[in-house]
Formats: sequence, C-alpha cells, structure tokens
Amino acid sequence: MKPHLLAYALPLILFGAAATARADVDYQLRITDAAQHLAEVRASFPATPGTTLDVSMPNWRTGRYNMLNLANGVRLFKAFDAKGAPLAVTKTDKGTWRVTTKPGDAVTVQYELYANTLGERTRHIDDTHAYLDASGVFVYAAPFRKEPVKVKLDVPQGWQSRSGMESGACGHCFVAADYDVLVDAPIETGVHEFHTAQVDGKTIELALWGRGNHDGKQIMTDLKKIVVETAKLYKGKYPFQRYLFIVHATDGVGGATEHANSTVIQTPRWNFAPRKQYLNFLRTAAHEFYHTWNVKAYRPKEMVPYDYQNENYNRLLWVAEGHTSYFEELIVLRAGIEKREEFMEEYAKLIDDYQHQPGRFQQSAADASFDEWIAVGGERARNASVNIYSKGQLLALMMDLELRRQTNNARGLEDVHRILFEQHSTAQGGYDVAAMQAALRAVSGQDWRSWWATYVDGTAEIPFDTLLAQAGLQKLVDVPKDQEQKTEWWAGWTLREGSDPAVVTVVERDGPAWKAGVVAGDTLVAVNGLRVSAKDIADKMSLTKAGPFNVHLFRRDELVQLQLAPTQQPKGKAKIKALDKPGAAQKALNAAWLGVAWPKEEARKP
Repeated sequence: MKPHLLAYALPLILFGAAATARADVDYQLRITDAAQHLAEVRASFPATPGTTLDVSMPNWRTGRYNMLNLANGVRLFKAFDAKGAPLAVTKTDKGTWRVTTKPGDAVTVQYELYANTLGERTRHIDDTHAYLDASGVFVYAAPFRKEPVKVKLDVPQGWQSRSGMESGACGHCFVAADYDVLVDAPIETGVHEFHTAQVDGKTIELALWGRGNHDGKQIMTDLKKIVVETAKLYKGKYPFQRYLFIVHATDGVGGATEHANSTVIQTPRWNFAPRKQYLNFLRTAAHEFYHTWNVKAYRPKEMVPYDYQNENYNRLLWVAEGHTSYFEELIVLRAGIEKREEFMEEYAKLIDDYQHQPGRFQQSAADASFDEWIAVGGERARNASVNIYSKGQLLALMMDLELRRQTNNARGLEDVHRILFEQHSTAQGGYDVAAMQAALRAVSGQDWRSWWATYVDGTAEIPFDTLLAQAGLQKLVDVPKDQEQKTEWWAGWTLREGSDPAVVTVVERDGPAWKAGVVAGDTLVAVNGLRVSAKDIADKMSLTKAGPFNVHLFRRDELVQLQLAPTQQPKGKAKIKALDKPGAAQKALNAAWLGVAWPKEEARKP
C-alpha cells in the first residue's frame, strides 16, 4: 500500500466504527491518483443479525440495458468489523463479496476503484473532474438497500460537486433516502461551468464540463424552453423540485443517460455548432428530460424495483425509449427551437432509414424490447432486428395520429402517458401491456388489441403513405424546381465512408448485392472494369445504362468476380412535403399533432 493510502486508513476505520450507532449506510470516496483514474472507496453498513453479509456491485446501470460487468474496476477488497479488525471475505460471483461477521456487528468494506469508463457513463476520474454513477462506484448490501445513505467525497481543492441528491453537511457531501435514490443521482465533481434558473417554481441547473464551442447561457435559455414544453404534456405536474443537467463536452464518446432528477449528456466538444449539430444536442436533452416522467416516474412493472444483478426483461422498452424519442422531436418543435422544415427533414430520414431495414419483418417491437439485453449492432441488426428507439418512435407516430383521428383531434398520445403517470407510477408498481391497452381505450373509446397484435407483437408494415396523408403530407424524393427528376443505380450496400478501395459494411437482406453474393467485409475494386472507391462508385455505376454489372472484389485476400443486377431509383434526398391540395381536416390533424398551426405558404400550388 502506498504511504498516502496508509495515512487514509486510520480515520476511515474510526468512521466505520461510528456507523454502528445509526441505520445509515455511509460511503466515502477519496481520489488517490486522479491521473491514473484511481480512488479509494469505503462503505459502512449497520449491524447485521447474520453471520455473513453479501456486498454487491451492480451488474448493469439503469438507462442502458446491457450487462456491463461493473465490478471489474474493483481491486484490493477488504472488510473490517466495528473495531477495525479484519474480516474474512470470499468472492461468490463476479460482482459479490461475502463478508464473514458476527451477529449484531457493523461491517465496513474498502476497495480501490479504477474509474476510466467515461463512455459507459458509469465512472470516470481524471485531473479535471470525476463523474460517479453509484452503480459503478458504490457497492450495496441487499438488507440495507432501503436505509438512508450518506456520501462524502475527498477531492482536490477548488473542485465543486453537483448531484441530483440533496447536499449534506459539507461542500462535497450528499444524502439520499436509500440506495435506489443514490443510483439515480450521479455526481459530477470537478472544474465546470455552472448555471441555474427558476422555471415554474422549480430549480433547473446546468453543470458543463469540458472546453468546446458551447455557449452555456444559450444552452440554459433553450433548456428552460424544453422544461416548460415538456411539463405541458403532463398538465404542469413535475415529479421533482430540482433538476440537474450534466453536460460533458469531450472527445471520443457520445450519448446520454436519464436519472430521476438529473441527466448526463456527452457530446464531442465542437458539436454545439453549426445549427444542425446544436439541434441534435437539444433533442438529446429533450429526450433525457422527458425520461424524468417516462421511465423514472413510471415504467414497465418488470423494472419496479430495479434488479441490479440480473436482466430486467420486459416487452415494453419500445414504449419507454421509443415514445421518448417521439416526444423529444415534438418538444423541441413546440418550444419554438426547431422549425417545421427541420422537423420534417428528421422524419424523412427516420422513415427512409427504417424502410431500408429488412429486420423490421424479422423481429417485432415487443420481441426487440425483450431481447434488448442481447441486442447486436451493425449489419446483423439491420437485417434481423428492429431498434426499440426508431421502431418505438414510428409506432408512437402511428398511435398519436390514430388517437387524434379517433377523437376528432381532442386527445392524443400525451393523454395516454398522462394516465400512465397518474395511475401506474413506480410507486404504484408500474404498468404492463394490459394497462397500456386500457389507457389507449380510455383515451379513444376504441379497442386496440387487434392493432397491438398486428403492429407491436407482429411485424406488419407501417402504412406511412396513409398516415402522412391524414396529416396532409407525403414522402417523396425531392429535387430542385429547375431540375428534372433523375435516377441512380441502387445496389443495396453500405460502404465505409471515405474507403478507397470501397469496403462493404452492410449488405441489405434480399437487395441486389445480397442476391449477387456480396457480403460485409468485401473490398470492391472495380465495377464493369473501372476502379472504384466509396466516393466515386455511384458516379461510375451511372455510366452504365443497363445491367447486370461485373463486380470485382477481394475476399479473404482472393479476387472474386460477381454479377450484380442493381435497380433504378429516384436520385435525391427523401423529403416530407405538404400535399398539393390538403383539406381542412388534414390541416387540423397536422396542427393538433405538431402543436403549431399549419402555415399557408407550406401548401404547394397546383
């Protein structure tokens, strides 16, 4: 043990002895070597009646439905009794340590923590900050999971500590009602920009770590708009008094995670501009903030309470995540941050991408929810699976428009979620499929079981043309008015951007390349005798007016020749535009859905 660790041991043992007098679970974390991402953690548990106490590190964190093996950052695990005497410890599985103790005696455990998983949003320590999600930092003992929690940090001078938890007796201390609250209130400590504001009597905070092209004041201005617009969906009922946005402006990682009254959002440090990138950041913020209701205030009953050691299987993650993606877009639009054309551009890309995912006929939304714990990415995902986010978002679109049609625009999908919030909160045990269908029936007066069987449990195609037409819209391939519609060859492959020669990353199931025998990983070197790269392959293919094409490629370092019969498709970007002559009912549905009036200038002239 290093000398500075020895100096730390004695006061912590005394701290552990003091824990016997109360029922609190006390945690201390001291950063011991920030540059090497190291800290020492101490956890003191009250007296236990048994002769053993199992202490565990969760195997996953909330908001990410994958096993993360969080105990892999723990070393030098030790245990002590109330007097500081060592106790025997046996590891029983990858994340559980069994401490041998005496009945009626308190237990204190100590371990070294390696914190360098910023992208997983679990734990990260360096010389500028520490991000601490309790699921990857603090062990727990099941018998004391519901006991009050205290946390004390020993961090470098000049750092500031923020959390959704309430502050404790010192500048780097926090208190929580129990371990579940601790897990849902990550800590950001370090050097960061901080802003605070009042919205509807609630405190909104922003802790911004990392240098970049961000404007903290502007971000706070836009976050306030998002907060107000989200609360409107629930008639102004907030599940919190204070909310903390933690933003990491960094490199090499990206993503976000919701928590009970806070979120962490990670984005590349230069991605706060231009406008498109900034809008993506704000959509993410809206997504995570909406989760404060959908997932945190209410969620599928199989996840109430969370089982931190095992998979929490359910068939409704497409609602928990996909519906959140759906409302994120509407919130940013209704808040006046995003323009209608920008909203439509996002939906055109979403629908077009979905229509090029053959996996939509291979896996239902319900099955994808259950299998999210073993979900894969890449080509296999597109060809054999659906994504709970995108599929859930598009099903939410379908549900919302249908609810508005059934109720003559009087009610919509937000009314369904309001019922879940009020009648099926986590405190009430959460919701299941029957509760979801009952809420749909309560809002619309219609039975949704057949629809559910077809589109949620089944893999029927979503009727996009009909849906969009109901709202006075159509999806098409757009070209400038002064140009004629052109066509291009479509092979059904995706190439690694910038690769030269062109490397195939995805081959769409049953597309021309799939039928020709092209597979992911192939390196395309020539088409019809012309050398190709990812950048110019489309142009060189366009030189040929009729197929099939002769394709030369390398596979396993061997030259292979195949015949490819691509198909013609309109050239241009997918767009969603107004119909030439939308009717009053279509305009009314559109306005009710989007929450903004139909602009007269959007309609096309005949």
